[in-house]
Amino acid sequence: MNRSYFKGVQALRGLAALSVMLFHFRWNINESYPNLGDRLFGWGATGVDLFFLISGFVIALTVKTTPATFSGAVNFLKRRAFRILPAYYAILIITFMLSGAMSTFHYEDKALNFFTSLIFQPAYHDHAPFYIDDSGMYGIRWTLNYEVYFYLVIGLLLMLPMRWLFITLWFIASLLLLPWFNGYAINFSPTGYGFSSGQLNLISNPMILLFIVGMIIGASISYIQRINSKLMALLAFASLIFAYSQFSEGKFLAHGLLSSGWIYALVLLFVIGAERSIENWVPQWLLKLGDISFSLYLIHNLFNYGLAKRFDSTGIEPGMLRFTLSIVLSLLLAWLSWRYIEKPAYRIGKRREKISAT
Repeated sequence: MNRSYFKGVQALRGLAALSVMLFHFRWNINESYPNLGDRLFGWGATGVDLFFLISGFVIALTVKTTPATFSGAVNFLKRRAFRILPAYYAILIITFMLSGAMSTFHYEDKALNFFTSLIFQPAYHDHAPFYIDDSGMYGIRWTLNYEVYFYLVIGLLLMLPMRWLFITLWFIASLLLLPWFNGYAINFSPTGYGFSSGQLNLISNPMILLFIVGMIIGASISYIQRINSKLMALLAFASLIFAYSQFSEGKFLAHGLLSSGWIYALVLLFVIGAERSIENWVPQWLLKLGDISFSLYLIHNLFNYGLAKRFDSTGIEPGMLRFTLSIVLSLLLAWLSWRYIEKPAYRIGKRREKISAT
């Protein structure tokens, strides 16, 4: 089986977005039933780690099919740009308008957060692993800083011969040699290092190891697929039960490879290996959730911030009703974003790629 689309991975992508959304909306449940939201969905932020692993996996598959040429690297970066930028900037503009618009520039910290969001850069050199104000309207975009950096590095190194070697050397240099030569003890914690530059802190942060592990899984796909898929399906089910048991007990809830990351890496590995056995059993709603996962991730926080005053003005106070409405409206807006922004942008990108290849 040689493919680039895995139903199991698509389902995991949808579950990751859903978990992050529920994490951010859990406070509504707490208003009605104290601490229940935390107990149910306090683990949800770890979905970010699963996103990073999946990104690394997908990019590894893409590297295998991308020619080691300048045009190959350009097409790779174009595909990533058409995949991310249209929906990101559209939702960023909506966020800007709903969070005060021009009044943003009256506050230095808000203006800094906005300007750095335009170019996917850290706003601060501390507050790892976010390096931005993650408590505000633009807080959700901290992960995009890592994603865009990762895509740029891979894209630029794709045109080189022996690119796997250069990709390996780059991440050895940035994740190990850079902190070591600056006197830091190598660690795997997302707290990272203490550089005075936000950019240096970002590129050396061990959160990037999640992408690397995802790439290793992707690069090993031919070996993984040789393992009995029914056995892998059993292991996938067991790994999901294990993840639930650990998270429900409050264990491994932090970001990073040594926390939730290694558990999700096992889940991803086994789900990929089980594809032949599970592909016909993955529910369509999970696949659709995977389709809209990127827009859902970007858009749901509007209901905690930009649209929060609209809820208040209509008398919808924090509680179960607001929790439910936030979910329903987030899913609806995410579908609209996917249908009318993501899909058309993807098609335009594919057409341009075909034209440039002729």
